[in-house]
Amino acid sequence: MSRLVFFHPSPEWDGLARVYAEIGTALAARGVSVAMVCPPGSAVASGGGILDILPFEDRGAWFGDGIRLGSLLREFGSDAVVVAGDQAQLMAAWAVRRAGRGAVFRRMRTGVASPVTMTTRLAVRLAPTWFVHSSAADSKAAEPVKRLRGRIIADIAIDPGRFERVIAAPTPIGTITIAIVTDAESQRATASALRTVAAMRTRGHAIRVLLLGTPRDVNEVRVHATAIGLGDAFALLGSPVDRAPLLAAADLVWVAADHDDGAIAVLDAMALGKAVIATRGTMAERYLQHGETGVIAERDDALASAALITLLQADAGHLRRMGENAKADVLARRGLSAVSEAFTAVLHEAAVAQVAA
Repeated sequence: MSRLVFFHPSPEWDGLARVYAEIGTALAARGVSVAMVCPPGSAVASGGGILDILPFEDRGAWFGDGIRLGSLLREFGSDAVVVAGDQAQLMAAWAVRRAGRGAVFRRMRTGVASPVTMTTRLAVRLAPTWFVHSSAADSKAAEPVKRLRGRIIADIAIDPGRFERVIAAPTPIGTITIAIVTDAESQRATASALRTVAAMRTRGHAIRVLLLGTPRDVNEVRVHATAIGLGDAFALLGSPVDRAPLLAAADLVWVAADHDDGAIAVLDAMALGKAVIATRGTMAERYLQHGETGVIAERDDALASAALITLLQADAGHLRRMGENAKADVLARRGLSAVSEAFTAVLHEAAVAQVAA
């Protein structure tokens, strides 16, 4: 039986943690033994689902942390460890080398050509390494790296079946609810979405906003929302492990977040049969067909976006068909089977890989 570990040193539940949980659950269903290495008592530990949790505190020193991580990997019998980021890769590579077996799967950022630093090159020399990309285009655009064992193409995907029995959170009668999904890197796109909602409210629309995700500056977002007149219709709800009931309660889901956070959010909303608005230039745009499964809003044109959403809301039939098309698209093309196959195809090779000399 293959054994795989996901390494998530941050305690915060985010898009990356969700990606790990989705892939891990799918692999576990195929007989792979899967664990999540994360801080004890964290949101990630509680949100790991059926995955084994291996508690680990990152102390900020890759050499010492790598020794402790290596002991965990050896005890678990890991064939490979999945990481994201330079420092995590270096720590994991050192840990694998200490453990004496296995490999590192470095997950590259979705939609971004991650630079290959000296830290990355050192980590690749320390342990057998595969890079994981979300698309063939991302892989093709990536910089060549000597001694890299290979590249895994595994697009972001979810299990649509988990949304079949979601119960929507209660909402006020007679009010349009828009859920805006944000992240730490999307302050500008989030502000534009809030200005769009404010513009609609000035035209007499009864709208409330649920802001999901963790902005870089929470106070700045609160002040901005109050300044544009959303103070009494604005709720900042953070990053709950299970946000499906909140998304299900929304009439529209606006994804301002980017990268993993944005991609996961748009797939969740589509699986719930919601019409989705994606900010142009974000990862969410990749998964939508404009006018069919969602719409693309300009990043800095609040008035044009307000007009677009007003027209969308005015045609209830089109809005419903858009949600149905979105759900059908996720069921047909965004499941986890291809992702699971991409990982299992490499796991056997990783299991017998010898640590680089």
